[in-house]
Amino acid sequence: MPRYYVYNKQTGDIVHSHESYSSTDGNSLMCTRDEVLALVDDNLQKDNLEILEVEGEKMEASRSGRRLRVDPKTRTLVATPR
Repeated sequence: MPRYYVYNKQTGDIVHSHESYSSTDGNSLMCTRDEVLALVDDNLQKDNLEILEVEGEKMEASRSGRRLRVDPKTRTLVATPR
């Protein structure tokens, strides 16, 4: 089950996350880069954004009082203190 995190390439701040499912069978669907970026706020400079695709379970940082971000150097999802 792919989940897409759109983040600022310099800071690692996540500006959007996305999952897509089939309306007929509920299976998760793959998305292209253009499809994911089309959902991002038009006020954001898309040249400064990158997408991290994560397979499997999503990280639930909000329940632990932490926030998710992407480490731009390693391109990994990390939870940091709020």
